Amino acid sequence: MAETVSVLIASYNCARFLLQCLASLSAQSRQPDEVIVVDDGSEDDTAEVVRRFSGVRYIKVEHQGKSGAFNRAISEARGDILCHLDADDYWMPQKLEHVCKELADKPTLGGVIHETERVDEYGGRLEAGRNVNPLRMPAIITLDSSEEACFLYSVPGAKGFFAGNPNTTVARRSALTDLFPLSPDMGLAVDGIFVYGALRYGLLYLPERLSAYRRHGSNEWLGNPHRCQHIIKLLQFLLLKETFRSHLSVRQIKFLEVKILEMTAYDASLTGENKIKGAIAGIQVPLALMRNGLLFNWRHIALPLMCFLPVKRKSGAPTGT
Repeated sequence: MAETVSVLIASYNCARFLLQCLASLSAQSRQPDEVIVVDDGSEDDTAEVVRRFSGVRYIKVEHQGKSGAFNRAISEARGDILCHLDADDYWMPQKLEHVCKELADKPTLGGVIHETERVDEYGGRLEAGRNVNPLRMPAIITLDSSEEACFLYSVPGAKGFFAGNPNTTVARRSALTDLFPLSPDMGLAVDGIFVYGALRYGLLYLPERLSAYRRHGSNEWLGNPHRCQHIIKLLQFLLLKETFRSHLSVRQIKFLEVKILEMTAYDASLTGENKIKGAIAGIQVPLALMRNGLLFNWRHIALPLMCFLPVKRKSGAPTGT
């Protein structure tokens, strides 16, 4: 029997983008079996937009942030395959068909991740950034193959890789639900739960751009000064979760701890807050990397100093999820 699919959308004041998001689901060559929109206390026309699409389950909750909204979505979902979709993004027509075929062909996989087309607020195509992944072939990413990847500053000589946009991740229920409910202070890092849950069983990377990632003033992750705090909360949550930690080697635990130190230092440099704590964390990063057999990036040496430099800070949290 074919696996059933649930698409989960948390929306906060994203009515102006939600219409295109839901329309892209209606246009799928393989229709989802269930679509759930959790309205996280929006003050716009989100409810009216959802009413245009028959069959979409609409759940209104008090504003509690993306992690709280996804806790509700996961508790309501019935699908075997759970798809993360941001309310301001949209899918290409073949996405679900392509992903479901890959999962059907590889029944032990935890999930699928892929590349995105970057678009602006109005749907216009943006140029790809400098960090476009060079992989051109599908590849399976695991905890082992990605343990030396995903440091904020790339580590010289690091083995393995990570690729794809985390917010595209589709995960099997069996690879995900034991990590729920999430901590309410995880912010916008919910995407990472889908990624890390699937990595335990293998995450298939596809180089195709099967969805559009929209960059606009109220969601731009790179412009959010709280993004590091969200990632820190995510990693701390995972390390305390026995159902996740039991899948890690001692070395993988150490690397996650180093990534927390790196993010703590970078957060202080970005926000100007907790400078002493950030500097102490930054001093520990290169030492911890060397203790675990890796070199460090020259930028790691500068991190403690960056915590105290009078650089221009950005403030304010995004309003969209």
